[in-house]
Amino acid sequence: MISFENHAFKGMDESLKRLFTLQISMAAEIEQLIALLPRGLEVADPQSFQQAKMIDKEINAAEVATDKLVAETINKYTPMGEELRFVLASVKTAGILERTADKIKNCIKRLAKVNHPLDATVRTQLERGVNAVRAMLPKALNQTIDYQDDIAQQVLAHGTEAQDSYKRVLLQLHHHQPAQVASDATHILLMAKNLEQAADMAIEIMKIGHYVNFGTKYEKHKNDV
Repeated sequence: MISFENHAFKGMDESLKRLFTLQISMAAEIEQLIALLPRGLEVADPQSFQQAKMIDKEINAAEVATDKLVAETINKYTPMGEELRFVLASVKTAGILERTADKIKNCIKRLAKVNHPLDATVRTQLERGVNAVRAMLPKALNQTIDYQDDIAQQVLAHGTEAQDSYKRVLLQLHHHQPAQVASDATHILLMAKNLEQAADMAIEIMKIGHYVNFGTKYEKHKNDV
């Protein structure tokens, strides 16, 4: 577990804490975006997209603040070892979180454009994808400071769930959707794909956590999901 205390420079302790706090705040904002999706699965709600754009601005600002704080921390304190890995990884993690937010925002935008009610099977599979991504993100992010193999397996399992939901949406649309709602099918398919990509990004954050804690690249094992 990475410690944010008792370094030679007290300011470094505070910088490390602030870096992780920024990441936590970005994840919390993404959770707010995800919370807008269930309603969008029930009814078209253009207002949700306006709300999503406001949340996204906060996430973008946190990414910029992360980049600035990383530069300041390296210049002032010259971190080494796992602290240096954590500081450098914060830039990449923040970038991934920002892109994850874009994927969720895109889902909200597309849901506001489709005709409702959605096909029952499609709605169920999209809900699976939403729930998988929602469960993954906090677990993946915590791996950065406290990597645990069993949590990594949970993240991978949720990722498999999101991937399977995308495949099932694709099959449902291919076999059952009538031609006159082709535009709806495109929006729904891209939403499912965005959820799958968001899940992949959470897995990438989990892998970054492995590198931060151990200094080695994550290697998939035979028992990995």
